[in-house]
Amino acid sequence: PVTTSIFIKDDDAQLTLLTDVAQAGSGCVREGELEMMVHRDLLVDDNRGVGEPLNETEFITPYVGKHQGQHYGRGLVVRGRHLLTLTNPSDASKVWRPLQDQLYMDLLPFFPNQAAPTYRKNYTALAKALPRNVQLVTLQPWDKEFLLMRLAHQYGKGEDATLSDAVTFSLEGLFAGQVILEVQERGLAATISRKEVLSRRISWKIDGEQDRKPLKQESHSKDLEVTLGPLQIRTFLVKLSPSPSILVV
Repeated sequence: PVTTSIFIKDDDAQLTLLTDVAQAGSGCVREGELEMMVHRDLLVDDNRGVGEPLNETEFITPYVGKHQGQHYGRGLVVRGRHLLTLTNPSDASKVWRPLQDQLYMDLLPFFPNQAAPTYRKNYTALAKALPRNVQLVTLQPWDKEFLLMRLAHQYGKGEDATLSDAVTFSLEGLFAGQVILEVQERGLAATISRKEVLSRRISWKIDGEQDRKPLKQESHSKDLEVTLGPLQIRTFLVKLSPSPSILVV
């Protein structure tokens, strides 16, 4: 399955395909070709384990009682977008990573219903730019005091000569007109503290590796510096002054 991207490359060029929905794909059917299966539709069972034809329709009867799983109505239509990039292999991730973010999190249009507009035409919660390889993926109210914030490193290990490196930056002065009073690091889902996450982690001994240093058990921090490794996501609860509610519009 191809959930975000697929590519083929040689020493001189990389062809990358981006998709906005999960599809089947292969880059090795014939040399120099990418093949995507946008929609698979079969009128007879292909004996691959499903036990019925892959004939998806608008309606289907329940799989209980008589006439189980009977398809009727219009056939399913799959729509989506593909973006193709052709670049030098060393620069490929600089092009397709930002494009994939735009494809996945497309702009949302809003239309006011007031005769005289009273809304802001431009707004950003941030007072300064994040590093080029860091993305703010979540910023929403958690409770009356805290905001939920997730920060993500956008590049995988070895994808780019510089942007794949770990990055350290400060949260100080990040939010426009706000002062950070407290930061609590949480697990990815934010339901438990970072300290509890680390206490549950199993320490595996791997042959050929030296013993690892124990990880820090901090969940509250006055230090506003954050370090992100390749493709790492870190989750925080942030307390601001004044009220954080004015940041989320």
